[in-house]
Amino acid sequence: MNQLLARYIPLCEFLGAMFGAQTEIALHDVEDPAHSLVKLVHPYVSGRREGAPLPDHLAELVEHPDQLGDYRSGYPTKSLDGRTLYSGAYPIREGERIIGFLCVNRDISAFRTLEDALHGLIESYIPGGADDQRQRRLDMVRSQLDTVAAERHMAPAADSIELAVRDACRLLGFEDLDIPVDERLRLLSVLDAQGVFRIKGAVGEVARLLDISEPTIYRGLRSVRRTRQGEGAAE
Repeated sequence: MNQLLARYIPLCEFLGAMFGAQTEIALHDVEDPAHSLVKLVHPYVSGRREGAPLPDHLAELVEHPDQLGDYRSGYPTKSLDGRTLYSGAYPIREGERIIGFLCVNRDISAFRTLEDALHGLIESYIPGGADDQRQRRLDMVRSQLDTVAAERHMAPAADSIELAVRDACRLLGFEDLDIPVDERLRLLSVLDAQGVFRIKGAVGEVARLLDISEPTIYRGLRSVRRTRQGEGAAE
């Protein structure tokens, strides 16, 4: 790792401690784009791990630094399980050359849950009127945000089941399809959130690629979905 980039590791740890568990701090080394993620604080926000590749939108900024400015903030990305994140990227330069990025990804789903609850409370006392218009505007903004985020680097490869599986493995930090048994549920959770299993024949194809049985895939999916439903109920 570049020594200038290495100096940012303590800053990542400080920012993670300062901003809390729902804010992920990521440090990327652009000189190794296949394994650019060299430091990750609160990795459960996006679901990635250290060693993951450089996201496409950061690679584009390296190729076109004139589009970047001093930094970029307030843009949407997606977590591996489909949540919209509020993100920012600060380029780390050595002279004029970008050598890395310090990125911040915030999970804003809790704010959405709180806002929905507040909206329901308001409707209980003052139904209709201007609040309906506000809600329509909010729904429109959310839809636009999610549409943009779905096109970001964490979005699924819908045109190919095999490509989607390989991309998911790569984003989780594993080479090719060599994923440990105890990490399979994470992989299935990512693929399920990306909608891969809605594709006809996906269960059989994923089972073939991972060299496991289809019943194993179905059992894993049931476990993943029960867990997801339980988390939703808890919120």
